[in-house]
Amino acid sequence: MTNAQRRAAWLARQAKEDSSGKDSKPEPTPIPTPSSAFRPHEAGAYYLATVGTVGTFKMFARDLKPPVYTYGITTVRFELNPETGKWIWFDGEKHHSPRKNQDGWRLGSRRLHDTRESAEAELQREMAKNGDRVTKVHDLPDDMTALKKIRSAHHPDRNPDADCDLYQAVVEKLDRMRAATQ
Repeated sequence: MTNAQRRAAWLARQAKEDSSGKDSKPEPTPIPTPSSAFRPHEAGAYYLATVGTVGTFKMFARDLKPPVYTYGITTVRFELNPETGKWIWFDGEKHHSPRKNQDGWRLGSRRLHDTRESAEAELQREMAKNGDRVTKVHDLPDDMTALKKIRSAHHPDRNPDADCDLYQAVVEKLDRMRAATQ
């Protein structure tokens, strides 16, 4: 059956229902929601892989240095806007609504991930593309004692097989936590 035949059958059915049900009061129809409308999944959180550049370089300088990249994962929790009925996320500056494209949902120009693992996989691809040596994305705990255990286990002087990048990330997080408590 072609689309034109389906449409003709549907119109004939509508005309028959309209002519037979003129005496009865019409039922209120619920507001249709488009199938492409965004609805958060039950787990609630989504993830954005964020890649930023820290280092800058001068255009005509003799010793050009490549930019230094920073990698991170942003947790996104959407809220329903009661006025518009759309799901929004506030990034600290402005509200974003997810938009649909061929390969899933996007938030601005970045892909919105359902799981943290897929966001980490995207970061790994970006790291490989940028030539960075970082072996894993660090999801560090907020507990000071747990951080100290990780730091001592990955101390480059004591353990030759240590992940030096993880050690550095732990040291930086400990410094930030100490600065926040003072």
